[in-house]
Amino acid sequence: MYILIDNTSDEDNIFFGILDTKVVQDSFVVDKAGSLLANLEKWLKKIGQTKTDIKGLGVVVGKGRFTTTRVAVTVANTLAFALGVPVVGLPSSDLEVFIEKIKNTPVGQYVSAKYSGEAHIGNAKIKDQNAK
Repeated sequence: MYILIDNTSDEDNIFFGILDTKVVQDSFVVDKAGSLLANLEKWLKKIGQTKTDIKGLGVVVGKGRFTTTRVAVTVANTLAFALGVPVVGLPSSDLEVFIEKIKNTPVGQYVSAKYSGEAHIGNAKIKDQNAK
């Protein structure tokens, strides 16, 4: 099975898409107190799967909140490394694009977070220290 993680900008919802051959199932996990990894574990249990069933991972980058994007990328890269499966970054949760891209991605290539805007802490913008 292939899993797509979209840790959306909505703090209460995490989208997990699962693909296996031509079967596509979508599911939302809502758990304010839980972590992305804990929610993934709960969702896999709910659908009768385990992490060892994962053949590849995708993560949506370039939208959503700064921290949630970083967390989603870190979880996807770590799982891909630990399981020895490919991982890809995508601009949206388009499941067809995901399955096509994951088939052509080798194991050992990892995803970098891309952000939709500058990071903000409170009302202050964080400037890139390397920018001139």
